[in-house]
Amino acid sequence: MKIFVIGGGFAGIKAAKELVKGLSNEHEVYLIDKNDYTTMLPNLPEIVSGRLVKEDITENILNLVPREVNFLKEEVTDVNFDERKITTKGNIYNYDYLIFGLGSTTNLCGFNQNLDKVNLLDSFEAAKKVRENFIKHMEGREEINLVVSGAGFTGIELACNLYDLAIKNNKKINVSLVDLTKKVLPMLSEKSANHVVDRLNKMKFKIYTENLVATFDGKNITLKNGEEIKDVFFCWCSGVKAPLKAVGDYEALPDGRIIVNQFLNIDKYEEVFAAGDAAAIKGDNGSILRRAVTFSEMSGKHAGKNLVAVINGLEKRKFKPIDLGWIIPMYITSVGVAMGVEVRGRKGIFMHYFICGMKNYSFKNFMKELVAAIKYPFTQLK
Repeated sequence: MKIFVIGGGFAGIKAAKELVKGLSNEHEVYLIDKNDYTTMLPNLPEIVSGRLVKEDITENILNLVPREVNFLKEEVTDVNFDERKITTKGNIYNYDYLIFGLGSTTNLCGFNQNLDKVNLLDSFEAAKKVRENFIKHMEGREEINLVVSGAGFTGIELACNLYDLAIKNNKKINVSLVDLTKKVLPMLSEKSANHVVDRLNKMKFKIYTENLVATFDGKNITLKNGEEIKDVFFCWCSGVKAPLKAVGDYEALPDGRIIVNQFLNIDKYEEVFAAGDAAAIKGDNGSILRRAVTFSEMSGKHAGKNLVAVINGLEKRKFKPIDLGWIIPMYITSVGVAMGVEVRGRKGIFMHYFICGMKNYSFKNFMKELVAAIKYPFTQLK
């Protein structure tokens, strides 16, 4: 019997561990990912600023899964639920059971202007490229004009880390955040949202709400309101989507996340589970869970356990996620919710690095995060 796990992120690794732990050796467990390493995605902005480096936030997948797992370094190009078939760039595999955990990628929302000059942030390689491009962009310029499309958590974090990098290089930087929403971070309480805006204003960030990038010629940007920003370094953080659309009869959200039932199964495909950012999972209040490391780990582990139960003839259990909260650092401050309590200010910066360290892949990586947790809460506005 062949069991495949697609995606070597938080969900996929947790699922693979549970499968090996709960099944006999007669079952073959395969894990597929295009990279041979996995990445602590919440730390991608710190790669851009140089606060952390690759070795601090990545780990070889083979070091994280049991030796019984057959790891395949291949890029998945198609999945067919009806035919139980996985296609990669080099091979075709048939499965008996599948855990679908491919994660997410940047959603350009139809934007297609001079994409070779548009900077994204959805992988380690992308973060590395943003840093390299920005350093090159700073050469010969005393003043930098940064435009970030998307004033959500990722966009704000990226903008703050590029601001940090520019300041370290003694450059003046003008930051513009552009977003379609009526106000920044509308999901936050008014108090927390106002705190974010106040701190961004202190850093002299310009915030364009109910707006978008209308044109980009590779160097200059024109906004929907007609305002032009010249000689820009342009980043896109206006949403994410599923990396591919699997073939099959299933429901999905507009962003491609597959709707799963309370057992993390895909209806009509009892042999298929979905977890992590690839899955649209309902919380206790019926709303879809946000994309988060905690939910990826929990759902991956639970999908693995339920698949083991199915194979062993036992009952599946309902997935009951626990929301531990989230924290977003923003150079001199932070905003978030930890165990139901709102967190703001410099203590949140410490908590961000410490929590990332706890989720990181080794004691060495934890110590790197701990050093950052101690150092960066004391950053002063320049």
